[in-house]
Amino acid sequence: MLIHGFVPVSCANGPGRRAVLWLRGCSLGCPSCWNPAGQPFTGTPTDGQEIVERVLALQQAGMIEGLTFSGGEPMQQAPSVLGVIERLRDSGAVDLSFGMFTGYTLRELERGRYSIFEGRGDKASIWRAIRCHLDFAVLGRYNANAPANLPLRTSRNQRLHLFSGRYRESDFGEQIVEISIAESGGGTVTGFPVLGELL
Repeated sequence: MLIHGFVPVSCANGPGRRAVLWLRGCSLGCPSCWNPAGQPFTGTPTDGQEIVERVLALQQAGMIEGLTFSGGEPMQQAPSVLGVIERLRDSGAVDLSFGMFTGYTLRELERGRYSIFEGRGDKASIWRAIRCHLDFAVLGRYNANAPANLPLRTSRNQRLHLFSGRYRESDFGEQIVEISIAESGGGTVTGFPVLGELL
């Protein structure tokens, strides 16, 4: 698994307070991508165990209700995403909520028409296994020419899918931006800035 970033607590990436895991690497090439630094498939691979342990600790401390996968493109590391989900469930996180942002459409995912950077397997089956754990996902390529201000969607073609009964459309609030400053001085911006707002 190639990891681009991790935020322990966010309110901008789905309902409630959630950890967010950005996976590194994306070959979709959406023009004006919000996270171009996350596109290269570079870095030191990890087995994801540290993420599992951090998420479990956050949930057990009552700090989060869920984990959101983003990127890069999480489905291009689908076997690792499924592995993290399964390890969390096996470790007792049965009520942890899962969400995802992916540039692939539901039709592409269901037909296994997505690229996998690592590993092999029946891609349609891998998606089905991931989907059965997801409470929600935002699906579809980013399109800078079709801006949107709907919850969790940056372009009008993207769709918010609710895969479980845990959330309703009304649980997804307005788009917000979060800026985190680390002790080292580095920063992370996450969420949905209005076009030009942070420039």
